Amino acid sequence: MVIYNGPIEGPIENPSDEFIKHIIFNKDEGYWKQGSGDSCFEVKGCDEWLIFFYDEPYGFFIMRHPDYLVTINENVEIETIEHLVGGEPMKVPTCSYVDRETAYSIIKAFIENKEVPTFVKWVDLYDIDFEHGF
Repeated sequence: MVIYNGPIEGPIENPSDEFIKHIIFNKDEGYWKQGSGDSCFEVKGCDEWLIFFYDEPYGFFIMRHPDYLVTINENVEIETIEHLVGGEPMKVPTCSYVDRETAYSIIKAFIENKEVPTFVKWVDLYDIDFEHGF
């Protein structure tokens, strides 16, 4: 079983691929500024969740929960972005954003394989040199 928890929707069990594509490719930044400000996919049989949200012009921030592992692009200058999650500012580095195609590929692989994909590099969020906000 797969469960999608969106920023404004209640839990959606076993969302269709069309639904997933719609939230990844068609929802703009306004969608991700509503409600909780983030979304997650839970997959039965997997110990991790994928938590994610979208910010213009950066793309999708995806984090593995509970270990706070994020994607990293080592070829971009790191800036700190602030996104409201649960009404509280969460600071994240620009190097951890991915484009829509990559976000869809990560989520699709996670759902199909019941494990986090290895075709992207994952690092601990707090090992990245950016303004954490502590």
